[in-house]
Amino acid sequence: MSRPPVTCHILDTTTGKPAEGVVCSIYKMAIDDTSDDTQVLCENGDAPFALAKTNADGRIVQWVFAPEPSKRTLLRSIGIVEQESKMLAWKSLVPGFYKIRFQTSKYYAREGKSCFFPFVEIAFTVSDARHYHIPLLLSNYGYTTYRGS
Repeated sequence: MSRPPVTCHILDTTTGKPAEGVVCSIYKMAIDDTSDDTQVLCENGDAPFALAKTNADGRIVQWVFAPEPSKRTLLRSIGIVEQESKMLAWKSLVPGFYKIRFQTSKYYAREGKSCFFPFVEIAFTVSDARHYHIPLLLSNYGYTTYRGS
């Protein structure tokens, strides 16, 4: 299994350990340039095109793509293709705007802790087809991120 072009990693800074079992969803964003003043990022549909849950090391190493036939055109447009085995695979990364939503409240609820941010959304720009890694340093009252390698 080759790694997907977009991966992420979550470290819980309150414990110093990886955040296991965090549900993450990824969206393709579109630009609404109908306004003269600003460009607004909008989700390309209501639902994410893929979901995943962080492993014991706090990493997303493989995405599960939306299986609905109605999503196939969107998936193909962002480089996700159906293989001979009928499995979907992310073969190439299409430039554009993307967003990952991390479901942090469910994670902290399982840990028996409260949290201020019920989810964290990180929007980012893909400018070329290289690998993009999105790390999240997380506490129940704050977070930070950066362009990973």
